[in-house]
Parts: sequence; C-alpha cells; structure tokens
Amino acid sequence: MERIERLAGHLRPSAPLLLDALSSKRVSGDNSMDAIRQCFPSLLSKSGVPAPAYFDGPGGSQTPSVVANAMARVMTSGISNRGGGYPASDKADKIVTEFREAVADLLDAPSPKGVIFGRSWTSLCYDMARNLSRGWKAGDGVMVTNLDHDSNIRPWVQAVERCKGVQLTTVKFDPKTGRLDPEIFRKSLQENAEKKIKTRLVALTGASNILGTRPDIKAIASIAHQYGALVWVDAVHLTPHAVVSMKDLNVDFLGCSSYKWFGPHAGVLAVKPQILEKIPNDRLRPMKDYPHPDRFEFGTLPFEILAGITAAIEFIAAIETLLASPASSSSFMMTRRERIVRSMTLVQEHEKQMRLYAEKLLSSIPQVLLHACKAPVRTPTIYFSVKGVPSKQVFSKLAGMGVYVGAGHFYAMDAADHLGLGAGGAVRAGIMAYTSRGDIQRLVDGVKAIVDGRG
Repeated sequence: MERIERLAGHLRPSAPLLLDALSSKRVSGDNSMDAIRQCFPSLLSKSGVPAPAYFDGPGGSQTPSVVANAMARVMTSGISNRGGGYPASDKADKIVTEFREAVADLLDAPSPKGVIFGRSWTSLCYDMARNLSRGWKAGDGVMVTNLDHDSNIRPWVQAVERCKGVQLTTVKFDPKTGRLDPEIFRKSLQENAEKKIKTRLVALTGASNILGTRPDIKAIASIAHQYGALVWVDAVHLTPHAVVSMKDLNVDFLGCSSYKWFGPHAGVLAVKPQILEKIPNDRLRPMKDYPHPDRFEFGTLPFEILAGITAAIEFIAAIETLLASPASSSSFMMTRRERIVRSMTLVQEHEKQMRLYAEKLLSSIPQVLLHACKAPVRTPTIYFSVKGVPSKQVFSKLAGMGVYVGAGHFYAMDAADHLGLGAGGAVRAGIMAYTSRGDIQRLVDGVKAIVDGRG
C-alpha cells in the first residue's frame, strides 16, 4: 500500500479513480504480473469458479475498473457541450485536451494537435483515404502489403479504383517466415520510379494481427521517404505489445484502436501537424475555420469515451509503478511518456516469456502446426492449426473449457490466403499483459484434450 499512497500525489487530475483501482484490497503480487490481473474484474474468480482464460486480446482486451469508472464519472458528474465558458462546458474542453495529450504520450506523436478521434480505426482509414486521394492523379501510385488487416488494404484499393490512372502495388511477405523485407519496398519503389510512377503513399502494418510479425517500420519509412512517399502505419496490433514512438519511426500517420489496450471501443490517429494542415476534407459550414484536428471530427465528441481512453493510458503508465519495488520512488520524477516506456518495456518482456512458454508447449504436441512464426521480432500472437480438426471446431471446444481463443482469418484475408489457409484460417491465441502461466497451461491442456478426443 505504501507505493499506492506515494502514487496518489503524482496522478493527473484526469485519472483520480486510478488510485481507487490500484489501492483495492484485491491488488496483490507486488513483484509479478498478478498485480495487474487484480485490476480487471473479468479476470477474478467468482464464487470459487475460475475466470475464463482470455486469449482473444487481439480482437479486444479486457478492461480494468479504472477505465469503466472514468467513463461513468463523466456521464454522471455533470457535463455540457464544449465552448460554453461555464464549468460543465469547461470540463468537456478539458477532457478533449487531456485525451489528445494522453494519446500523443502513448504514441510519442509529434504534437497533440495531430491527434484525431475516430469511431473506429477502419472508419479513420476510410475517411483519410477519401481525403488524401483527392490529390491523386494519373501517374501516381499507392503501395500496400498482403500482411495487413483488410482495413489497411481495402480503403486504399478502393480509393485507387476511384482515381483514373493511379497504380496500386502490393508488397508480399514471405509465407515461410512471416517476414516483410524492407528491401522489397525499395525494389518496388524503384520499379515504380523507373516507370514514371510517383508513389504517393505506402500503407503497412506495425504488426500482423494473425502472425505477430513486426516489420522494420523505421527502415521502410526511410526508404519510402527517399522516393517522396508518405508513410501510413496501422499500429492496432503493435501498440498493446510494444513501446511505440512515432517520432523515432519517423512515419507520417500512425493509428490504433484503444480497445486493444484496455480502453473503450474507438480509434485514434496521429498525424504530423504540418501534413494534417494540408489535407482537404468535407465539413459543415460552421466548421470552416475549425483548427486542426477538430475539423476532422464530426459532431459532438463522446466525452465519456475520450475520458476512458485517457484513463487506459494512465493505467498503462502506472504499470511500472504497480510492479516496482516499494522502496523505489524514481517513477514519481518521470514524465508520463517515460513511465509509459518503462511500463511497456516490462509488458513486452513478460509477454515474450509467455509466448515462448506457450510455443514450447504447443510445439511439443505432434498434431499442432505453428504458422510462420520465424520473424525475428514479433508480438505475442500464436497462429496455429490442429491436424485433422477444423479451426472453428478447435475454437468451439476450447470455449467450452473456458479458454477463449479465436479462429479464422480475422480480416487479414490476403495474409491467410498467402499462407495457403484460405477463409477458414487458423486458431489465434493472443497473449496480453495479464496472461498468466496458468492461462497458458489451460490452453495447452485444452488442445491436448481435443487431440486425444477428450474435448
């Protein structure tokens, strides 16, 4: 409790309920990830019945109490629309400002002024594809990959189809390793240049949502910029599992979904402000002179969701404090960004160890095939098949045992096809910060039961 009391004086006003979440009597395991699990009501046993083992994090994580509490507080404590100049309205203005600042800290974006809220990541992709494609003309080109979720393929493909004379290039990953080689981008960009095609945009994933492959974004962005292309990164599957720095990667657009990292269902996009101010978009007449990024957000913003996103980021930043030695006080001298980096470094190492443990146990089962898991840098995502058992059947049987995985292509249809899996895809087990060795053992025991005909 000493560490929680010390934390109280260092919380931002936007997250007063974080203290309540962390100081609950349920919080335990001072030096293990068990302390994190105690902050998630859905992970706690009820009436002696163990909670499910959640491996469906790539489709959406579980949510800590602090996020739900932050959202409820906004909805019940008196709030009005923005710009009114009175306390309830000022609160709304403050929530929006704090949201942009928090997302900028999480993604290490160039400025909060480039942070845009969206109903979902897919909707943001479609909106920006429509806006950016207004400036495309015959002789221009767009580059996508077959490793991506379809939300980072189809909006660009359809935008190209609407623009006469614009060329589309698809960069393909190695199906044996799951790797996306930066040199293939260089070769493709050079081929376009030799054909007098000006590549305007390179869109790619920060991490595959089925294989976990993490392309070398920094190297690819550097190559793309040499050819004058903007770089758009889908970091939906990357952000929950890694330290993300838009500044270090030097990409022009980077976005993700907050419900993949403990927040409410929404999408966020960070854009370099100098690029954002040049992007045209349709908007209502009263929005003509709205500043960036407000003119890309239509209608009244959902303040409770923005507060939930901020609370989720505050929770991430507090992980390193929650796990630190009670005698340690260095975290209270750090910025929120610095605490996020330390927290996500701890999370990344924990998840890596859990992934290696799971892969070791699963690979020991002769009937289990792990797909394209040889990329050197990966998120903790395991994509596997059980010989002789359809993936949907594996998924269903495991769910009956209280082990929640997924099965299919997960909207990464091009990637699943490239792996030779087709629409049926495979089973996906996603590891999160709250995943325990016990969860993994339940997964492996369940797979063994299915193989043995006991499931």
